[in-house]
Amino acid sequence: MKSETVNSIGELRSIDSLELKFDENPGDFSIISRVYERELDDKYEIILQNLKNGETTPFQRTLEENVFFKQEDKHFPKDIENRILIKYEKIPKFCSAIINERIDLSNHIKNIYEISYLHYAWAKVNNLDGGFPNYSCESSSINLFLTLMEKGYPNSSIFCSGNDHAYVALPFLFGKKRKQGFIIIDPTSDQLFKDKENAPRNNLFVVWGKNWKYITDWENGANLYPDPEYSRFANLDTLSGQQKLTRINMQFGLNKYFRKVFENPVDIVVNF
Repeated sequence: MKSETVNSIGELRSIDSLELKFDENPGDFSIISRVYERELDDKYEIILQNLKNGETTPFQRTLEENVFFKQEDKHFPKDIENRILIKYEKIPKFCSAIINERIDLSNHIKNIYEISYLHYAWAKVNNLDGGFPNYSCESSSINLFLTLMEKGYPNSSIFCSGNDHAYVALPFLFGKKRKQGFIIIDPTSDQLFKDKENAPRNNLFVVWGKNWKYITDWENGANLYPDPEYSRFANLDTLSGQQKLTRINMQFGLNKYFRKVFENPVDIVVNF
């Protein structure tokens, strides 16, 4: 994935080095997740890298307050209805967030990364799927997708690529020219790399347009971009017909998704 890099939350707030690209010809960029992670480690007084599966933490209540969609929970369907569907009943089911300024984009990136960070800690504490993050991409992405929606992001979506890996994407329209883009966040990205010591956790990057490359060590370096024929997705439209189900069943039809998602820009109010 070729992109600019941003070294910290403080640097991201100004994005001075990317100013010309934003104003004239936007380019993809990624964050250095380990720097973000260290800052949040200080905030929450843990070391995320050292958390063991099944290990308890002193901020368990914070985790439960910020990650509350669990598919095995009997309240799962009702939670989706009460905390998401009722809230967004007047929002178009295919939508993208309006982001006007660079500072707004940086704040959304910070919010989204922090929610993914908290999910990672929650998944470790709860030993998600019996071996998180390995083979936990779909369940983790569903948890993050729903949590982001509840926090104020109705544009939250999941892609499950033809290479059998799922991650979360949030479409947006930027600036006066309504430049199309996606914030991509992968809650189990570290399982995709052979070098576990340096593998990025909660990999986040920003892409412009409807096409991107996501290259890791998974599937011998295959591009994890969702293939229109073999990949599936889930978004607010998917949820609207599944509120009584105990699991989120992702749907085919990515051409429809990419065709419609930028037709309905919405203002978002984040509760985080």
